Amino acid sequence: MNQIAQLTCIVALSLCNIVFAADLTVADIEQKIAAKQSEFNNYNKNLQAEVDAASKLEWDLDGLRKNVTLADADRQTALLEMNAQYEKMIDNPELDISSVKASYAKAVRTHVAIKDAITAKYNEWQNKLQDVEKMQLSKHSLLNTIEGLKEQLNSARVERLYQEFNRKEAVVVSHNIVCDKDETISKCAERGKGLAKQKASKHFLDNLYDSLSDAVAASARRQSSDVYVQVLRSEVADSNFSGQGNYNVKMNLELQGNLKRAEGCDLLGLDKRYCIANAGSEASKQAVIEKAKAAPADGSVMYELTVRSNVVDDEVFIDGVSYGSTKLQVMLPAGEHDVEIVKRGYQSSRQSITLKEPTTLRLELDKAKYSFSKGEKIQDILAGDIPGPELVVIPAGSFRMGDISGKGIENERPVQSKSIKQSFGMSETEITVKAFEQFVAATKFVTDAEKDKGCAAYQEGQAVWERNRNWRSPGFNQSDNSPVVCVSLSDAQAFVAWMSKSSSQVYKLPTEERWEYAARGGKESDYWWGDGIGTDNANCGWCGSQWSNISTAPVGSFARNNFGLFDTVGNVWEWTTSSSAAKEGVVRGGAWNFAPRLARVSTRMQLEPRFRANYIGFRVVREQ
Repeated sequence: MNQIAQLTCIVALSLCNIVFAADLTVADIEQKIAAKQSEFNNYNKNLQAEVDAASKLEWDLDGLRKNVTLADADRQTALLEMNAQYEKMIDNPELDISSVKASYAKAVRTHVAIKDAITAKYNEWQNKLQDVEKMQLSKHSLLNTIEGLKEQLNSARVERLYQEFNRKEAVVVSHNIVCDKDETISKCAERGKGLAKQKASKHFLDNLYDSLSDAVAASARRQSSDVYVQVLRSEVADSNFSGQGNYNVKMNLELQGNLKRAEGCDLLGLDKRYCIANAGSEASKQAVIEKAKAAPADGSVMYELTVRSNVVDDEVFIDGVSYGSTKLQVMLPAGEHDVEIVKRGYQSSRQSITLKEPTTLRLELDKAKYSFSKGEKIQDILAGDIPGPELVVIPAGSFRMGDISGKGIENERPVQSKSIKQSFGMSETEITVKAFEQFVAATKFVTDAEKDKGCAAYQEGQAVWERNRNWRSPGFNQSDNSPVVCVSLSDAQAFVAWMSKSSSQVYKLPTEERWEYAARGGKESDYWWGDGIGTDNANCGWCGSQWSNISTAPVGSFARNNFGLFDTVGNVWEWTTSSSAAKEGVVRGGAWNFAPRLARVSTRMQLEPRFRANYIGFRVVREQ
């Protein structure tokens, strides 16, 4: 126990000592990452050893419980024998029964000793489970710290590249040319000076690329780069014409490399978000100016698309976005578009088109096997005329589950093929504060956080508990439309039980398989929109939104995925159930204060069912 407490303390202290200072160099950050990664690897080994120790204690406890049953049977047998001998003493007072009394006493001692051993072993097992829980939290905190350092590293690399490339240098160049026969002396001289500038600029640019700290990465993308060299000053130091019509010139130049911040991300192969500074900064203003300059003057070409179907009250999705029902007329940019029409009770109809002129598209829908249709909106009315959460139908289908991209951690592997046999409804957002408040008002439910020691928050690299922190007051401002947090797995299961009773439908928490299938939206990338987190696509740590590393965002603040779900990336971790972690809960999806890598669709974090934090919430599913 002391060893684990000491180890957890070491992790906590190491996390607290990390200073995310803007002026840290790339080398400083790389050194910190290497140290933290080594620490994480060692910590992971120690955690596995503690998990194995907990399993061993549980196995020992089961053995003791079996032994106590046998010992109790021996005690009962010895008691019966002793009682029988006492009855014989009535007729024969001289009968020696010391041996049976001794046997009974021994059986009682053995029984008591095993019971005491069970109590001691149980307490040892529970303490070990608490140690494991603390280490799991510290492990994920350490992992988040590493990911935060990696985020800082990429930003520092861009800044370093920007500083290294946008430097000035005085250059001296000599060049000679042969004047053309029909060329005047002045034109030959101007041509010679121009070629000298080109020669100096090319040499300067080559040197810039060769001298970059990230020379290998930048040089590999040089051909597609828009970086350039600017001649700030030029003067002729010496020039002359030879008798053979040659012109020799020596020039003093001042050159400067020009690299836009967005171009820096392209050169390093990084997401654009690392090249977008905080709003209001000079870098941000510069980026806006650059974007405005790069925009085409004539805008995009738009065409009218008319969509019709053979049914009424349907819903049209174009490129994953709902546009209402048919007959529909909408202006769209020229190019490729995906059109899909859905209606409850019908199989959806889908077609890809290349829009290059005004077009009328008619799609036919056939009766579906199931009553649920992809994209259908469902909302049950609960007891007391309370509207339930808005649900969208997730269709049946197959997918690959786990670390498909190879960027994950060990508990995301191996990748497995899964099949969702039947469509189901899933709340389009995480359960909100308002919805949870309606549940509490109807049931007088008291959450685990309100019963005992409050709710945890991620502070300085560790989970810090505060007794007064709960779903009503999580440590930051929440609105009715914010996702409820500080709820345990038990709290979430109580909510779905109330939903089922109040609606006469079957509500559950999503299984891990259902959650990942729905969150992927038919994609195999790390996020439903692609492999890069981008900027302002979700609310997670270092994701570029106004809420990142500050608080939750109101649900639905970002775009839906292809199944119509909001916030499957970031905002709050979401409770799921898992057959592979039967004695634990598993949260999915990342959160407002966790790094983008931990918001990938396959990332999973196992937690004790009563754990609660101001970065954990949930959503619900409904069976057909």
